[in-house]
Amino acid sequence: MIRIVHIINNLETGGSEMTLFRLLKEIDREKFEPLVISLVGMGTLGPQIRDMGIEVVVLGATRRRIELGTLFRLRRELKRFKPQVMQSWMYHSNLAAMLARLLMPARVPLAWNIRHSLHDISFEPWMTRQVIRAGAQTARWAQSIVSNSATSIEQHEAIGYCSSRFQLIANGINPEEVHRVPGASLQLREELGVDQDAFLVGSAARWHPMKDQAMLAKAVAMTDPRVHLVLCGPGCESGGKAEILREHLPGRLHLLGERRPLSRVLSGLDCFAVSSKWGEAFPNVLAEAMACQVPCITTDIGDAAIILGDPSRVIRPEDFKAMSNALSALLDLPPEDRVLLGSTNRERIVQNYQLADMVDRYEALWESLAVAM
Repeated sequence: MIRIVHIINNLETGGSEMTLFRLLKEIDREKFEPLVISLVGMGTLGPQIRDMGIEVVVLGATRRRIELGTLFRLRRELKRFKPQVMQSWMYHSNLAAMLARLLMPARVPLAWNIRHSLHDISFEPWMTRQVIRAGAQTARWAQSIVSNSATSIEQHEAIGYCSSRFQLIANGINPEEVHRVPGASLQLREELGVDQDAFLVGSAARWHPMKDQAMLAKAVAMTDPRVHLVLCGPGCESGGKAEILREHLPGRLHLLGERRPLSRVLSGLDCFAVSSKWGEAFPNVLAEAMACQVPCITTDIGDAAIILGDPSRVIRPEDFKAMSNALSALLDLPPEDRVLLGSTNRERIVQNYQLADMVDRYEALWESLAVAM
């Protein structure tokens, strides 16, 4: 059995965290013995991972900082667990794993994971920019660098990340778990208190400038009055930070907060929109919406355009007029054409982004690293 340690910044609900969670649910536990180390906290996913019978260790680090005490606590856990493979998941945990590994007597094979796109590094917080640049200087010491985005790989190679180390492993969706929920459209409209002819545009993301929900609200405000905006995610609950958008959409904004699983909400939408302006590499929720047979529109960020595979529904980041036009075009389609779009979306996910394929590729990577130890 191969002992593998997963090192991640935090275990709050997010794209990287959910990918790790799904991976841990599916890996062959007869081949792999996993340990999860969260640098910051237990988050929402930590208890669920523990419920799988997987040990979770929390180091209590300060967000966005790598302190000496954190490295020594990480080294202590590594010495106790004696991993045969290390898999880190984000910029800060990549660097922390590398530094802690240098403090170990044996050089355990290390695979980094980069799950962020770099359209403009100036958008990142100052400390994150330093960590990204430090990663470029030390990436050659990792045995492998996994990325879920071809676009992200090109962007990181351009700033000095070692191209020979990269491996593309796209995110995967389990179509048996993520699918259209019958009756969801009627149920969502009843919950929101809107007419059955309301056209529901949805987004699911934490409230953050990167996600640019404000652009989406502005676009919806320019469309037909039947179009309503439904926001899910931390900060998008009633009374949360997203309340600021009500001035653009009086009576047409609905804040649902964090919802899991998302399939019931996604299945009730007429359109799902990704409005992000930077940072996305492989937007999990876009693939989930497509698997739920929802017509989608996305900004051209990371590999979103590749995932969707429909250039007519891909717009430039921050272009609220283009988003509004795309929404209006979708609204004007006959209902049967929107149904066909949704069916095509699900078929694309089933054919190209299966969770089983992602699991197989990670397991093959870890086995190859363990053999090389």
